[in-house]
Amino acid sequence: MTTVGVLGAGSWGITLANLLAQKGNNVTLWEFDPINASKLSQSRKLSFFPQATLSKEIFVTSDIFTAANSADFLLFVVPSHTLRSVAKTLKRSNANLTNITLISAVKGIENSTLSLMTEIILDELGEKNNEQIVAISGPTHAEEVSIKIPTAAVSASKDILAAIKVQKLFMTDFFRIYTQSDITGVQTAGALKNIYAIAAGMCDGLALGDNTKAALITRALREMIKLGVKMGGDTSTYLGLAGLGDLMVTCFSKYSRNRALGEKLGRGQTLSAAEKGVLMVAEGVKTTKSAFDLAEKFGLDLPITKQIYSVLYNNKPPKDALQELMLRQAKPEELIYKNF
Repeated sequence: MTTVGVLGAGSWGITLANLLAQKGNNVTLWEFDPINASKLSQSRKLSFFPQATLSKEIFVTSDIFTAANSADFLLFVVPSHTLRSVAKTLKRSNANLTNITLISAVKGIENSTLSLMTEIILDELGEKNNEQIVAISGPTHAEEVSIKIPTAAVSASKDILAAIKVQKLFMTDFFRIYTQSDITGVQTAGALKNIYAIAAGMCDGLALGDNTKAALITRALREMIKLGVKMGGDTSTYLGLAGLGDLMVTCFSKYSRNRALGEKLGRGQTLSAAEKGVLMVAEGVKTTKSAFDLAEKFGLDLPITKQIYSVLYNNKPPKDALQELMLRQAKPEELIYKNF
């Protein structure tokens, strides 16, 4: 029997743990807080995620050694800003990670180092795992996957055999997995789309129309490619599930916490109030800072990212940010997409 450790007991962690357990795998779910771990073990429910009941076959623990030691696969499903500390805790536990396949289901870019999530894991756990690390991403809201609505995602790794192993691990009749070798492109797309979901939510909060959002998403895709390629991603990746697919679902879905946060900002709420109202972590807030810093590093003009940064970190009114985007210098569209 395949053994899987799942680090992170939020909505996505529980959803993936259930999927893996229902496929007959031996799954241990790690929740960092002992009190919450005990509650989850007994209730098998999250108060903010009533769609899913944790499978009775899944063992819940707050001991990371128990979750990770000698597992065949170890899946990281924690907020991006906590990933490094979780990896450090895992290393200190001295769990046996020999021949393990590490999987990141985390979307973000670290503020302090501008590192991608798999880079953080490898930085803390050692380069010996370099070829056995995989990122899974795509348009995958837990609310839908948890009730088996047909969904497609990608398994990305520099080692295609590792990507195929993870593809087989997750593949079901409702959760379809494609393989990808561009792990950089997949991760940058998964992180950056959250910035543009905040912008899309602002459009909703300002009661703007479909025309506005369509224009925003079209230009956001180009901006995503512009930065992503500079970071080492391939253009074609951003036109696939991890890029355009995830961008669309995050900008339009009622389940998108980043879109919801943007909508609250568009209605005039402060960032602090909006974050409290969303309940779960909106990764796009921190990713916006990372993307802004990356644009500075590479000397790139990323107008949407720049305006969202101004709203989030300089208290710029969303309406003013939109107006500034609309009044940028006129230009031919073919020049914008010439090197697309």
